[in-house]
Amino acid sequence: MNLVPTKVSLLATLGVLSTSLGWAIARLWPTWFNQSLSVPWLAAATMCLVAVSLLVWTLMMRPKLNPKPGQPRIDPIVAARTAALAMAASRMGALMSGFYFGIFLVNAANIDAPGARLRMLVSGITVIAGIVTVVIALWLERMCRLPQPPATNSSNVPA
Repeated sequence: MNLVPTKVSLLATLGVLSTSLGWAIARLWPTWFNQSLSVPWLAAATMCLVAVSLLVWTLMMRPKLNPKPGQPRIDPIVAARTAALAMAASRMGALMSGFYFGIFLVNAANIDAPGARLRMLVSGITVIAGIVTVVIALWLERMCRLPQPPATNSSNVPA
């Protein structure tokens, strides 16, 4: 199995698409339900918890992924699973950041509406925590790149 490294352009595309979705939902919500879209503190707290948890995992894995000479390397399957976790976290962070940035933009445009400042605050914290999650996930994914084993040259193999 070959994992392709995450491209920043993919994360930017996910962020832009989810920003437009968040903006559209926040604009249409009052029309559908006669009230503004609520932004729960739990969203911000969850994104902060994900960012902190991923940072702790990254700091724990760093010495195992880049050991000092003479120390054994981590099992490659663990490194692959950690890389998969990092890839999922970067995509999730981009989606959440974009979605809540769209909500932030709608509330910034309607700053005089009741509760708009609080929704902007919660959305802003969620966006920042999502961006931090993306950065940590990209760092962890980069650390998980193990050197490729040397290719065997068929001309040097005795017959």
